Amino acid sequence: MPRPDPFPLTYFSDFVITGTVGGADATSTPDEVTALLGDDFVESFERGQRLRGYDLAEFAWQRLSPEEPWDGLYAMVQAHRLEVPLLMDDLDRELRRAGFPVTEVAPDGLGCRRFVREDSRVGLLVDEDTGAVLKISTPTWFGTGPRYATPAWSREAGRDWVEHLVGLDPDGRERWAAHRAPGAAEERARWWWFLLDSCLRRTPKGPDRTGSPWAGLALWLVGKCRTAGVLDRAEAALEVAGRELLPPDEAVRMCLDAMPVSRAGVATRHTTAYTREHLVAVNRSRQAKALALAAGAQLRRGVREPALRAEVAAWLELRPVLM
Repeated sequence: MPRPDPFPLTYFSDFVITGTVGGADATSTPDEVTALLGDDFVESFERGQRLRGYDLAEFAWQRLSPEEPWDGLYAMVQAHRLEVPLLMDDLDRELRRAGFPVTEVAPDGLGCRRFVREDSRVGLLVDEDTGAVLKISTPTWFGTGPRYATPAWSREAGRDWVEHLVGLDPDGRERWAAHRAPGAAEERARWWWFLLDSCLRRTPKGPDRTGSPWAGLALWLVGKCRTAGVLDRAEAALEVAGRELLPPDEAVRMCLDAMPVSRAGVATRHTTAYTREHLVAVNRSRQAKALALAAGAQLRRGVREPALRAEVAAWLELRPVLM
C-alpha cells in the first residue's frame, strides 16, 4: 500500500540509492543545501559543528576554526519520526524492484539490524522487534569486507606489532610479514587492515605527522592493504590524503592519478540517471567526487605546484553535480 504523502516510499528508496535528498548530500555545503532544499529549516551551532534539519532530513558540518569552510559530516533521514512506521520489508521490496537491493550486515547488539548499500555509502538501522526503519544515513560507518570485520587479534597485539614494525627497515618489515602473515587470503586481508588501523592509532596528529616514522609505516601498510585487495587505488589515495601521510603536492598528485575517469567523461546528475545500466559510471563519478574533495582539502595545507592547484580547482567546480 503506498505511503501517505509528504513522504512516499520513493523518498526513502531514492536516498538509499543516490545518497541524496533533493540533490543534497553529505558533501554539499550549507549554501548548496539551501539552494536545493530551501530555507525552511531549523539549525543549531555548537563547538565547531553545525546541524540543520528539514522535517526528517538532517545535515551536519564541522570546521576547526571560523576562518575555514564548513566540511560535511553526514546526511541522515530520521525515519523514526514518522507517524506511520516505515517497514524495512516494504523498503526492501521497493529497492529490489528498482534493482538496488541492500545487504544485511551483523546486528549492532543493541536491538537493531543493520543494512548497507555500499556504492552510495548509505546505512540503515532497523528495529529488530518491529521491523521499522529508524535511521538512514550517509556516509555509513558499517559495511561488509575486511575493513568492517571484527578483529581476530587484540588491540594490545596490534600495538606491539606496529611498535616493532616502525623500527624496522623495509627489508626487515618484509621478512617479518612473511613470517607472521596469515596464509588464507581473506584472513590476511583482515590482518593487513588491522595493522594499518593499529598504526594510525599511533601516528601523531598535526603537522608532525607527515614524514614521521609512523607515517612511513602507514604508507607501507596502505600499499599492503591495496595488494591484499582491501583498498583499491582510489581508496588508497583517500586514506593517504585524509590521514595526511604525504606532503600536500604528493597527496594531491596521488588523488589525481587515482581518478577513475576524466573530467570530460565523468557522469553528472545532469547527464546520467541512477539506474542499474549506469551503475559503473555512477560509481566512477562518486569516486571522482571523493577524490576531488580529498585533493581540495590538501589545498589548505599549501599545495605549491600551480598545475596541481588548477586541476583540483577544475574538479571542485564539477563537484556539486557529480554523483
